[in-house]
This record gives sequence, C-alpha cells and structure tokens, in this order.
Amino acid sequence: MENQEDNSKKGKIKFEDKEYSLDSLPKEGKDLIGGLKAAEAQLRMHEDTLKLISISKAKMIGDLKKILENIEPLS
Repeated sequence: MENQEDNSKKGKIKFEDKEYSLDSLPKEGKDLIGGLKAAEAQLRMHEDTLKLISISKAKMIGDLKKILENIEPLS
C-alpha cells in the first residue's frame, strides 16, 4: 500500500499500482485497511526501538573499552 494516509483523506487507496475508492470497499476491506495502518505504525515504532537499543549497545561497548584500557588482560 502506498501513500495510505494521503489517499485515505481523498477517499482513495492505491494498492499494487491501482487506485480504488474507499467507498467501494466492503466493511471487511475497510477493516483490513485499518489493520494495515495499525501494523505499519507498530513496525515503525519497533524499528525505532531497535535503533535505540543498537545505539545504546554501541555506547556501552565504547564505555567498556575505555574501562578495560587500564586493566591488564589475563591472556
């Protein structure tokens, strides 16, 4: 689905390079569009969470390297 929000404001949806009127969809189709919007929002949220975790991990690794610079390794 492309440009879902922009098209839904116009009463249209673009799907696989074709446009459809939202009014022509049965309730089940409208419900699926709502579900897809929710799924896309959840994906964006979790992608952002993964980015934050990755940044935090990199920071912790950097901090640990600084601490270990002054400690003699066992091997």
